[in-house]
This record gives sequence, C-alpha cells and structure tokens, in this order.
Amino acid sequence: MYSPFEILYLAIIIDSLSYTIGALLYGSPIPVRGFKEMGHKMIVNSIYVAVLANIFGLILSILSQLQNIVGANWSTFYLDIGLLQIQTGVAINMGKFLYGIIALILYYFKVPSQFYSLVTPLLQYISFLTDILILLNFYMDLGIFIQSSYMVLIAIGILLMALPFQMGKGIGAMLISFTIVFYVGLPLLPILISNSSPLQNQNFVLQDISLQTEEFYAQIPALFYSFILIPLTYVGVLVGFSVVLQSFIGGYVGRLPIPVEI
Repeated sequence: MYSPFEILYLAIIIDSLSYTIGALLYGSPIPVRGFKEMGHKMIVNSIYVAVLANIFGLILSILSQLQNIVGANWSTFYLDIGLLQIQTGVAINMGKFLYGIIALILYYFKVPSQFYSLVTPLLQYISFLTDILILLNFYMDLGIFIQSSYMVLIAIGILLMALPFQMGKGIGAMLISFTIVFYVGLPLLPILISNSSPLQNQNFVLQDISLQTEEFYAQIPALFYSFILIPLTYVGVLVGFSVVLQSFIGGYVGRLPIPVEI
C-alpha cells in the first residue's frame, strides 16, 4: 500500500498545477466573466487544499483525541466483535446439535415425514444466526479496513480535492469526512450490540434447548433488534454525520472552514 505522505506529496504537486491554472484564468485578458470566476475558485481551493495537506498530522492527532473523548478503542472493538462471533458460532453449533438429535429420534421411531415440520423453526433459527455471523464478519472486515487505511484514505481525499477545476472536490471531501466519522464512531458499534444481545448470556440459549423448538421464534425478534436494527440505525447516524462534515469540509455550507480571501 502506498504511503500517505507519498500521496500528499503528489497532492501538493497537483495542487500547485491547479493554482497555476487558476492564476492564468484569473489574470487572463479574455473578457469572459466565467473564466475569472473559475480562476478565482481554483486559486482559493488550491490554497485551502495546501493548508489541509500541511495540517495532515494535526488532523490525525485530532482523531486520536476524539476517540479518547468518546471512549472508542480499536482493541476493544476487535475483542467485542470476536466475542460476539464466538457466541453466535456456539449458538449455531448448539442449534445444529439439537437438530441432529431431533432428526435422529424422528428417524429411529419411524415418525411420519409430516412431523419433520416441527423442526422448521429450529432450521430458521440456525439460518438467521448464520446471517448474523456473516454480518459480524462484515463489521470486523470494515473495522480492519478503516483502522489500517484511514491515513491513506484521508490523503487520497486531499489528493482528489487538489485536482484542477475542482473535479474531485466533492468526492474528496466525502472520502475525508466518511473516514473521520467512521474511524471515530465505528469502534462503538459492538458495545451497542453487546448491551442488547440475547447471546451475551449463554444460559439464554441453553434454556431454549430444553424447550420446544417453536420457542426459538421468540429469540429471532431480539436478535433482529440487536444485530440488524441497531447496527443499521447507528451506521445511518454515522452516515448522516459524514454528510454534514462533508458539506463543512467541502465548503458547501457557506464559506470554507479555513477562510481564504484573494
């Protein structure tokens, strides 16, 4: 993977080119108002991008401080997600074990095939837990990607914002804002899941094994709430913060966050 500082070096070079083009347009003798306005915008954006590139270290320091303020920690994130994966895997294996016992009993006593529908709720329970395990793997992979690549992603965002004629300003600001918000906020996700998960207490599953298989239906709404509804809602909140921050970084709400006058 490329070094973020190599990307920043390239961004500064491209930013210098954008500034030069903007200065040529702004000072050209062509009496076209659009040329002057475009040149002015390019000059202002180039100065702004140069400031972002030079305070890159400060941005990273602010991210660390924000994590400390909200109590986010990547080590805890990996630990909590790993525990949730283990709990879900244990519940899946216990469900499969119970299904095997029931199927063996039904086969041994030559029970008519129509009674096999009694284990349908158990199969649906196992299938739902498997989907949850896939989601947990996705959360883990997303966390690993963001935690290992956030510096490169921010540098790429600055590079895109430095492109001439502001071609990459919007997507660059979006990349920077999404990286910042998810780097700070994503480590809190497993805490929200664990606090409401019915799998955090293994006795919850052990008790259900001793009951009729239909009672597995009672766990599905709680699992849906903990592993699907809460994460999707939280991710939606993070996306909303990212959009607001994108507008701020990109200067789409009023003036640029760093005032630049020419």
